[in-house]
Amino acid sequence: MKPQSSAVPLVSVVMIFLNEERFLEEAVQSVRDQKLSDWELILVDDGSTDRSRSIAKDLAARDPKIRYVEHPDHENRGMSASRNLGVAHATAPYIAFLDADDIWLPDKLAEQVEVLETMPDVAMVAGAKQYWYSWDPGSTKTDRIVLTGEIADRRLDPPEAALTLYPLGTATGAGTDFLVRRSVFESVGGFEEHFRGRFEDQAFVVKIFLNHPVYFSSRIWLRYRQHDASCSVQTNLTNTVRQRGEFLGWLLQSDDVRRLDDQRISAAIQRRRRELSYLALVARLVDRLPPRLLRNLRELVWRIRFSSTAHPAGQ
Repeated sequence: MKPQSSAVPLVSVVMIFLNEERFLEEAVQSVRDQKLSDWELILVDDGSTDRSRSIAKDLAARDPKIRYVEHPDHENRGMSASRNLGVAHATAPYIAFLDADDIWLPDKLAEQVEVLETMPDVAMVAGAKQYWYSWDPGSTKTDRIVLTGEIADRRLDPPEAALTLYPLGTATGAGTDFLVRRSVFESVGGFEEHFRGRFEDQAFVVKIFLNHPVYFSSRIWLRYRQHDASCSVQTNLTNTVRQRGEFLGWLLQSDDVRRLDDQRISAAIQRRRRELSYLALVARLVDRLPPRLLRNLRELVWRIRFSSTAHPAGQ
């Protein structure tokens, strides 16, 4: 690992939050527990109205490696704008993102930095995710490990990752457990700010997939907390299908797709767009189900969808 000036950290961690008083301190502690200690943490408040604002300010006041930032007038501007604000305050050559309701395992930063320094032309590294139910003692669900892209310890050159991973491909999409080079983040223009919630991460990573090599590891670095207040649970399926259509329309017209001029990408986008009418019909029917039945249905779909790539944690 290359030596780094004491004035400039090796990794900038951006943690956005909106009303996460339950989990914020635990997420921050997982950054503090990293074996690689050469980091800074930027806490980005996206307009919180609960105690998380005061918690974040107190954490920053007590630790010089932590900073608190917010939008002007404490405005809520969405996930993409908040991540971009955090990176605007970052100083390190590597950028990592952690959602305030998730936690990292202690080897995360050290091992991801090692990958990028060993592979200087790779833009980004991501690992497997632990879908984390056991944080809740009352949960009856078993933790599962899911490989990103159903890929283990493999480099993908552009645009292979875009064709393989959801939402263009069928393999499990990338989350935000990745580490990306600051230079690459800037070259692709950061997050697309009109995506305020769902697909904000996909709109960012697909730009990297279309332009740069990436590496997917089988290592587990993220505990992805499953709970009823998460963004993915709160959004109904009808809205998800609508947002997916907006994402596909944006991608088809994007400069990256036009510049690449790859018929495989264009065909994949058009194929997914043709599915939207059917998906919208199914979503309207599913959204009418009672909440308990809907949860059971999602669990069944999960078991079928990921049976080949997911397994109980620890196996």
